[in-house]
Amino acid sequence: MILIVEDDPQVARLISLVLERNGYDGEVLADGKSALDKARHEHPQLILSDLSIKGMGGDQLCSSLKSDPETRAIPFVILSGDRDIAEKSRACGADAHLGKPFEFEDLLRLVKTYAD
Repeated sequence: MILIVEDDPQVARLISLVLERNGYDGEVLADGKSALDKARHEHPQLILSDLSIKGMGGDQLCSSLKSDPETRAIPFVILSGDRDIAEKSRACGADAHLGKPFEFEDLLRLVKTYAD
């Protein structure tokens, strides 16, 4: 299962559809706190997260998961339109980042790299 942490319903639906059409099982959550609980209990194959999400930002979510030995190995990819995405991704320990808007091929390349 790939966890999609995105609070824009249209973007979340598009990502979910692209993953589904390419044989992946995606689950959408709109806030960081729920995503943190889900990741700790279910250990998804991959987490795709926006930086600006409700409750706990994507960079905080990433830092929390990467600092915990139980969840450190879960690949974490930040998807964001934030102009400081590279710096914020590096700072929180994300495995990769992809700027919005992005091409679906680029998203799938990252998914194949980290979820297969």
